[in-house]
Amino acid sequence: MPYEMNAWTDGVCRGNGRPGAVGGAAAWFNRPVRGSKSWWRKLPEYPIPTNQRAELTGVIMALELATERRAQLYNDPYFILTIHTDSEYVKGCFCTWIHKWKNNGWLNARGVEVVNRDLIEEASDMIDQIEENGTVDFVKIPRDDNEEADELANGACDD
Repeated sequence: MPYEMNAWTDGVCRGNGRPGAVGGAAAWFNRPVRGSKSWWRKLPEYPIPTNQRAELTGVIMALELATERRAQLYNDPYFILTIHTDSEYVKGCFCTWIHKWKNNGWLNARGVEVVNRDLIEEASDMIDQIEENGTVDFVKIPRDDNEEADELANGACDD
């Protein structure tokens, strides 16, 4: 029997991409039996935070926590992780563009190095690990359906 997890992720950045910008990211898991669980973190000052880096950090947090949970399970069940995001960029990164980028030596369609490659590769490595005996799916949701993760990410900026 497979083990399923659902995560909602978000990232925000105040002063997007400018010196002094403040970014926050969050991952929220809805656990019907044991209640929801959430994590958030403020982005480091370098590299300068952006909305995209914040969104990717939220995904990495969800992957880290799913990987930890997976390691606690007995008998290595088939693992299904669904990441809900309101970011078209995140969904595009992991569902469409990453395969092209890897084949092109991490150059985008304009022949320029992929922005945020460090975070995308980090997440991709964790996805590959999970997909050895499972799946990771990304679902694009409306912003209004991501309130918990959004509030947590904004709260991380306030810390």
